Amino acid sequence: MSDMSQPRAFYEADSLSTEIYDALAASIIAGSSVEGDIDFYRRLAEETGGPILDVGCGTGRVATALVADGHEVVGIDLSAPMLRLAEQRRAALSADVAARLSFHQADMTTLDLGRDFALVVAPSRVFQFALTTDAQRQALASLRSHLRPDARLVLDLFDPLLDFVVPSAAFTARGGELVHPTTGNRVTWEVTGRRPDPALQLIVEDWTASEIDASGKVLRTDTERLTLRWSLRSEMRLLFELAGLKVVADYGDFRGGPPAYGREQVWVLGNAESTT
Repeated sequence: MSDMSQPRAFYEADSLSTEIYDALAASIIAGSSVEGDIDFYRRLAEETGGPILDVGCGTGRVATALVADGHEVVGIDLSAPMLRLAEQRRAALSADVAARLSFHQADMTTLDLGRDFALVVAPSRVFQFALTTDAQRQALASLRSHLRPDARLVLDLFDPLLDFVVPSAAFTARGGELVHPTTGNRVTWEVTGRRPDPALQLIVEDWTASEIDASGKVLRTDTERLTLRWSLRSEMRLLFELAGLKVVADYGDFRGGPPAYGREQVWVLGNAESTT
């Protein structure tokens, strides 16, 4: 029997968390190892050209930046609520730009669009939603099948801090405040629980957001569960080899920094049989 009290998964349904996603991402990304990711993708797109596949496109944060540069972009995501926000972004674009952008609901482990791309990007650690080795291998095989012979695939993962991914009696909650992009109300957010499972290489966190009006009244509170799989660089290299992918570049951030423990895993990949 399922536990009815268990929080729903992140991005599974319309919620306060999806409504504030862009504002929250902007506040978290600044100063982190993910800072500069859009500029990184834009520079690489200048080299590869399009079309571009944005895997786990979410609200279209990356896709709309790339399409503004003149590329054709296809975004896919499993979350219907996030795709609705992406479509709102698309609707705000000029007609000629919007015509080069499309969004589709799809799973990266079973993706079959029937076409190939010059560049495939999986931003915002979306690959870590593949929670088992089998799912990771299926995702890599699926993404590779959408690559042109000399195309590039970019994966972004966090490099695991070992004291963060093992159980501990000490837990330091983190959180912050922001302004709701539609209502203008104050929104507080907090990571209210963490349950690492090192045997399964999973981090399970509960994120709670509350919307508060000008009088201080709490209008609503949502708690959602975020589950991600972490992998070491050595493990990823083996997965790439098994998937027929080669490592073109390996960075520790989006500024081209060297691989570093606890930073970011920014992988630029190509087809193993390609000459470039």
